[in-house]
Amino acid sequence: MTVSKGRTFSNILYTGVTKGTTLGCLFISSSVIARNLSPADYGVVGFAYVIIGFLSHFSDMGVGAAVISDAKVDERRLSTAFTLKIILSAAAFVAAYFLAPFAHHFFEHPQTANVIRLLALNFLVSTIGFLSTTMLTREMNYRALVFPGVASAVVRCMLVVTLIWQGWRYWAIIAADIAATLAAGLTAQLIRKVPGTLGLDKHDAEEYLRFGIPLFGSGALVFLLLNLDNFLVGAKLGTAQLGYYALAFNWASFICVLLQDTVNNVLLPTLSAIQNDLPAVRRWYLKTIDLTAFVAVVANATLLVNARQFLVTFLGKGTEKWVPAILPLEILCVYGILRAIASPAGNWVMIRGQTRVMLYANLLGGAVELSLLLLALRTKSIEMVAVAVLVAYVCAVAALLPFLRREFLIRIHDIVVQIWPVAPALVMGFLVSSFLPVSLGGAIFTLAARASIVALAVALTHGLCSRFRCFQEAGGMILQNVARDRA
Repeated sequence: MTVSKGRTFSNILYTGVTKGTTLGCLFISSSVIARNLSPADYGVVGFAYVIIGFLSHFSDMGVGAAVISDAKVDERRLSTAFTLKIILSAAAFVAAYFLAPFAHHFFEHPQTANVIRLLALNFLVSTIGFLSTTMLTREMNYRALVFPGVASAVVRCMLVVTLIWQGWRYWAIIAADIAATLAAGLTAQLIRKVPGTLGLDKHDAEEYLRFGIPLFGSGALVFLLLNLDNFLVGAKLGTAQLGYYALAFNWASFICVLLQDTVNNVLLPTLSAIQNDLPAVRRWYLKTIDLTAFVAVVANATLLVNARQFLVTFLGKGTEKWVPAILPLEILCVYGILRAIASPAGNWVMIRGQTRVMLYANLLGGAVELSLLLLALRTKSIEMVAVAVLVAYVCAVAALLPFLRREFLIRIHDIVVQIWPVAPALVMGFLVSSFLPVSLGGAIFTLAARASIVALAVALTHGLCSRFRCFQEAGGMILQNVARDRA
């Protein structure tokens, strides 16, 4: 089966609009949060999200992905999927509600339990748009998916900003997240009405769970891999240190999360259609990491070399409130680039149905991270925690390389050929930044000018080293898309 590059590119653009809007709203809301909350307040929300984020994997168990990949979906099977989602979400809510009081044993803050309980309402609210969103994704109707995504982002941003200015502190984030989930679900239902009837067929349920449980296990391990550091920093070093570390991690991860949600989620149904065409699948992988490497290095290199100015001028309103987060932010910017490049491999694992490969890779990464974190926390240094996270992720990624070589004939040399321009682009970012005067970055306007100059230098360097192949590929896809629309 052939897949139109133009259509895939259109889907990426539609998803990019959604994620771009989300990123813009997150940028605004996160800036307001950082400027108005103390590190301790920022830390309590970060800790609650670790607990809720982990339990959220139990509220789905891979059922959504199973429906998307299902070749024989009908009304009965959709009823089974919806019923499973309700059961799992209710179980996750109950678990969060009763486990919340024990959180004070790990994190000393008087409101931790209440924050966790309120956030758990998201499990129940998420059932509203579950079938609609799943079916739109299955149908690759990314144009329609723009609307629930944008609705969620805008509602969250407006509520966060308004409520924080009204003095709600961290409660503003909780209320806004629940409202955003509700807005996304209701919007999806308006666009694609799918009857949410109850019914549980034992055979269908077993089939969905058989597909989803290894995926759930891998996802839960990935979450632990990405959040074990937050949990241990909060438990061992306290609220303020978690606030510094969580802020650094969130900003360094912005672009890789955007790329993962935008490019990778579109590619899964696309790759499923061509999974038996080895040359095409191999070609898609190399093009994908080339694109993600370019976007990630431009964004994160710019943030890395301007970390101090960003934290002092933009987030600190001219104060040094967030200065302890500078070095962790710089280290995690490198992690963000690596994660953006490596994350597409998960789709190639899934189209082969070998979710256990991801499970084993994440087990390795988790074991390495836990070992290194226990050593890093002895130093009471969040900088060493950031190094531990970077090294652990490298180990998890390395575990996937034999799979790529065996299944798709993708060698390390093939990957290096695509991503080597990242190194000179990073070097150029540092060089250009070092020649800029320190005063350029002391105000919001001058910081924006400084970041633009660095980003342009990084982009041009990467483009020259790669012969601008990203732009050539994108241009070809646009022309193909225009020709198809005119036909």
